[in-house]
Amino acid sequence: MTATSQQLLDWVDETDRVIGRVSRNEALRVGANFRVAHLFLFNSRSEILLQQLALSRPRHPGCWGSSVAAYVASGEDYRQAIERRAREELGVGLESLERVCKTSMPEEGGTKFITLFSARSDGPFKVDSGHILKVQSLPLADVLRMRHSEPWTFTPTLVQLLDRFCVSNG
Repeated sequence: MTATSQQLLDWVDETDRVIGRVSRNEALRVGANFRVAHLFLFNSRSEILLQQLALSRPRHPGCWGSSVAAYVASGEDYRQAIERRAREELGVGLESLERVCKTSMPEEGGTKFITLFSARSDGPFKVDSGHILKVQSLPLADVLRMRHSEPWTFTPTLVQLLDRFCVSNG
């Protein structure tokens, strides 16, 4: 088992209130409710940065995901988690971080509560190659076309967040 799989998460109830703690690996195994934070990172040309998950990943290998995704560690809040993970995955700080929306979705028998943030950065990015195959910035309109024509190339969470982002931003 990896250190990541043993990361402690807050186990939350159906209203996203903490009721205990559980390891990340155990949360998925027992169907616990937990929290994640996602980031849509835009550059100065208003293109969104997507990451393609490494082929070695056990879940959704090779799929395109959010600019940054973070399990919220026990005791962390959503904002702290996404700031931490942006440093770990891309080597960037987030000065213009804004909360976009909160949603939830089924995940391995439990519920995953998701807070989506957006920010701006032109990098440079220092990509975590153990986790990410590559990153690419694309116009949002192109990403939305891909979302509808090739949804299987995206993680399920990214599909849901793209839909919610478009509703939240008109």
